[in-house]
Amino acid sequence: MTGTSSRNTYGIFKTKRAKLLAIKYSLDLYNKNAYIHSGNLILYSDVKFIVDNFWMDHFMYGTYKPFEVSLDEYNDIYYSLISP
Repeated sequence: MTGTSSRNTYGIFKTKRAKLLAIKYSLDLYNKNAYIHSGNLILYSDVKFIVDNFWMDHFMYGTYKPFEVSLDEYNDIYYSLISP
Protein backbone atom coordinates (compact mmCIF):
# COMPACT_ATOMS: atom_id res chain seq x y z
CA MET A 1 0.00 0.00 0.00
CA THR A 2 1.21 3.43 -0.84
CA GLY A 3 -0.68 5.17 1.91
CA THR A 4 -2.83 7.18 -0.46
CA SER A 5 -6.58 7.18 -0.53
CA SER A 6 -8.73 7.06 -3.64
CA ARG A 7 -11.66 9.09 -2.44
CA ASN A 8 -14.08 10.75 -4.78
CA THR A 9 -13.73 14.45 -4.05
CA TYR A 10 -16.41 15.42 -6.55
CA GLY A 11 -19.38 14.19 -4.52
CA ILE A 12 -22.12 12.74 -6.72
CA PHE A 13 -20.24 13.71 -9.88
CA LYS A 14 -17.81 11.48 -11.73
CA THR A 15 -15.53 14.26 -12.95
CA LYS A 16 -14.46 17.72 -11.93
CA ARG A 17 -15.73 19.02 -15.28
CA ALA A 18 -19.27 17.82 -14.53
CA LYS A 19 -19.24 19.35 -11.05
CA LEU A 20 -17.95 22.70 -12.29
CA LEU A 21 -20.65 22.89 -14.95
CA ALA A 22 -23.30 22.13 -12.31
CA ILE A 23 -21.87 24.86 -10.08
CA LYS A 24 -21.79 27.34 -12.97
CA TYR A 25 -25.52 26.87 -13.61
CA SER A 26 -26.48 26.59 -9.91
CA LEU A 27 -27.71 22.99 -10.19
CA ASP A 28 -28.18 20.69 -7.22
CA LEU A 29 -24.82 19.35 -6.00
CA TYR A 30 -26.07 16.74 -3.56
CA ASN A 31 -29.23 15.10 -4.94
CA LYS A 32 -28.70 12.49 -7.66
CA ASN A 33 -32.44 12.37 -8.32
CA ALA A 34 -32.26 15.86 -9.82
CA TYR A 35 -30.34 14.44 -12.79
CA ILE A 36 -31.06 11.93 -15.53
CA HIS A 37 -28.45 9.27 -14.97
CA SER A 38 -27.95 5.58 -15.43
CA GLY A 39 -25.12 4.84 -13.03
CA ASN A 40 -23.85 5.54 -9.55
CA LEU A 41 -22.25 8.86 -10.42
CA ILE A 42 -23.48 11.84 -12.45
CA LEU A 43 -21.63 12.17 -15.75
CA TYR A 44 -20.76 15.33 -17.64
CA SER A 45 -23.27 14.33 -20.32
CA ASP A 46 -26.04 14.24 -17.69
CA VAL A 47 -25.29 17.81 -16.61
CA LYS A 48 -24.83 18.97 -20.21
CA PHE A 49 -28.26 17.56 -21.10
CA ILE A 50 -29.90 19.75 -18.46
CA VAL A 51 -27.91 22.84 -19.43
CA ASP A 52 -28.72 22.35 -23.12
CA ASN A 53 -32.40 22.13 -22.26
CA PHE A 54 -32.19 25.38 -20.28
CA TRP A 55 -30.77 27.08 -23.37
CA MET A 56 -33.29 25.45 -25.71
CA ASP A 57 -36.11 26.80 -23.53
CA HIS A 58 -34.53 30.23 -23.75
CA PHE A 59 -34.26 30.15 -27.54
CA MET A 60 -37.63 28.53 -28.22
CA TYR A 61 -39.87 30.13 -25.61
CA GLY A 62 -38.08 33.36 -24.72
CA THR A 63 -37.33 32.46 -21.10
CA TYR A 64 -34.55 34.23 -19.25
CA LYS A 65 -30.97 33.33 -20.07
CA PRO A 66 -29.84 30.59 -17.69
CA PHE A 67 -26.44 32.25 -17.43
CA GLU A 68 -25.03 35.58 -18.63
CA VAL A 69 -22.58 35.05 -21.48
CA SER A 70 -20.88 37.24 -24.06
CA LEU A 71 -22.44 37.70 -27.49
CA ASP A 72 -19.87 35.34 -29.08
CA GLU A 73 -20.60 32.62 -26.52
CA TYR A 74 -24.33 33.21 -26.97
CA ASN A 75 -24.04 32.67 -30.72
CA ASP A 76 -21.83 29.58 -30.22
CA ILE A 77 -24.42 28.05 -27.90
CA TYR A 78 -27.23 28.81 -30.33
CA TYR A 79 -25.44 27.30 -33.34
CA SER A 80 -24.28 24.26 -31.38
CA LEU A 81 -27.90 23.50 -30.47
CA ILE A 82 -29.34 23.89 -33.97
CA SER A 83 -26.62 21.92 -35.74
CA PRO A 84 -27.13 18.14 -36.05
